[in-house]
Amino acid sequence: MSTITAEGILQLIDQLSPVEQAKFRQLLARRESTQSTSTTTLHRDGTINNKLKPVPAPDSTREMRWLAEHQREYVGQWVALDGDRLIAASFNHEEVVAAADADGAYLPMFAYVDDPDKIYAGF
Repeated sequence: MSTITAEGILQLIDQLSPVEQAKFRQLLARRESTQSTSTTTLHRDGTINNKLKPVPAPDSTREMRWLAEHQREYVGQWVALDGDRLIAASFNHEEVVAAADADGAYLPMFAYVDDPDKIYAGF
C-alpha cells in the first residue's frame, strides 16, 4: 500500500511543466481562499483539527441608509445592495440573486422594498 506524503507530492509537482505548475499554484491559492474561514491545527500526534473561525456580521448601516433614501423608487421590487451601491433591482427575486452572484460582491444585502406609505393593520 502506497502512502502519500507532502514530499512525494512535491516531487510530482516538480515534474510538471512550468505552465502546469502555474495552474497548480492558482488552484491551490483558490482553494486556500475558499477555506479562509477555517483554521487547521496539526497536533504532535499527527492528527488534524479543523475549526471554523467566526465571521463577523457585516455592518449594514450604508445599506439601510440607501433603502431609506431610495425606497419609493423601488416599491414592490427586490434589491441587492453592496454598501450604498445598488447591484440590481427587479420584481423577480431570482434575477436579483443572479445579478448579485455575477457581480461578485461579498455578502450583499437582499431586501424586498415595501411601500413606505402603506398602512398595515396587523397580522
